[in-house]
Amino acid sequence: MIDALYIATSGLQTAQNQIDTLSNNLSNMQTPGFKAKRASFGDIAVITPSQVQAGLTPSQSGAGAEVLSTSAVFSQGQMQQTGNTWDIAIQGDGFFEVADANGNHLYTRDGQLHVDSEGYVATADGSRLAQQIQIPPDATNIKINQNGQIYAQVGSSHAQTLLGTLELSMFSSPEGLQSVGSNNFVPTQASGDPSVGKPNDSGMGAILQGSLEGSNVDMVSEMATLVIAQRAYQLNARVLQASDQILDTINNLRQ
Repeated sequence: MIDALYIATSGLQTAQNQIDTLSNNLSNMQTPGFKAKRASFGDIAVITPSQVQAGLTPSQSGAGAEVLSTSAVFSQGQMQQTGNTWDIAIQGDGFFEVADANGNHLYTRDGQLHVDSEGYVATADGSRLAQQIQIPPDATNIKINQNGQIYAQVGSSHAQTLLGTLELSMFSSPEGLQSVGSNNFVPTQASGDPSVGKPNDSGMGAILQGSLEGSNVDMVSEMATLVIAQRAYQLNARVLQASDQILDTINNLRQ
């Protein structure tokens, strides 16, 4: 019965983690560039320290469940046309590399860009593009092509001047990236190091100006999985309750 309590408790914890992950996905359905998260679970095996030292395999499984990892799903979100100059979508693979206020290099698919007070191209949370592209204050008629080249008319000139070129970063295993919030990710050993290249070249995605990549959350799939997770939570709660009742009965036995 004691084992049943621990097994049910681990089941409650994993089900709660699943519910929290799905709820976060649903709450970000309208967040540009958001990538749905998926939690992976596994059985807790029964193994003693001496068996581990001897290199033996677990004597049995089914001692509960645990969360193995929570990773993002990097499928393409639907493109949404906005017509805004600095709304940039990536059609295909790749990430924008940005640097936050602390100098940390992050990676994002969120293309809600703007020009900050010092003229640098930055994301919605204020992180500047790693290329440190600076736009003159008198730049007008700004155009960004699929190769990431930024052209504009500067001052009284009617000629198009190249102001900079957006770069994209790719990872061999993007599902290994670690989410750090605000639609930003950092590399891990599982994701590998980034490879930097030009948009629309060597497998990199193309740049679409005036568009945003929407969230890739599928509401129907998320709702169905949420119902299953809630039922799993209820079942584990009933196991916990039943184990408690049995232990209470045993505790009150009289000779």
